Amino acid sequence: MHAFNPVTTVDELLKAQIDDGNVISIKKKRIIYAEGKTAASIFYILKGKVKTSKWNEEGKELITGLYHEGDFIGFNALLDGGRYRETAEVIEDAELVIISRTDLELHFEYNSGFLRKFLDILAGNIAEKQEQMLRMAYSPLRKKVAEALLITCKKYNPSNQGEFSMNISRCNLAALAGVAKESLIRTLSDLRDENIISIRDGKIIITDIRKLEHLIYCSDGKPGI
Repeated sequence: MHAFNPVTTVDELLKAQIDDGNVISIKKKRIIYAEGKTAASIFYILKGKVKTSKWNEEGKELITGLYHEGDFIGFNALLDGGRYRETAEVIEDAELVIISRTDLELHFEYNSGFLRKFLDILAGNIAEKQEQMLRMAYSPLRKKVAEALLITCKKYNPSNQGEFSMNISRCNLAALAGVAKESLIRTLSDLRDENIISIRDGKIIITDIRKLEHLIYCSDGKPGI
């Protein structure tokens, strides 16, 4: 067993884990961790894309988060009795840093400042999810679909560089919006007719981000002029 070397920053923690070989590659559609399982580790995404989701009693999936390079996943369980509250699945081949719960607890014990930094990350993540879920829970169909499109765009195209093409399955997009796949497809067709999106080779391209945002935030749910 190697000697414990305390760290003071998140970057130092990641470097130490990578140097120790705590990196795994996981293929698309593979499960990283499952809801209800004991949380032995958290994960940092070096590359690839990941979704987290929950399933209701009827077997319907609801995507609770989308993640990519630079994101942590699984750390909510550290404050929730040590069990994962959702399932994490790879949606684009990923490379992950594994950080064991034991290592984290040692670092937290050594440096309260480091603990506060991690709690800040956790608090921001929870607040973002709560806001997203609240908006989508009470929105009509068109707004739910538009919100899902905007969430995906902001996550994977944060700088809003021109037209954004999203290669996300209709099932995943429907699960993110919390709607039936058939309803999603009809709504996407409407948005295409309104020149808010286009669809090429199965990919969804957001062509007018302002109209999409107006659809979400205006009171009548109709696209802006």
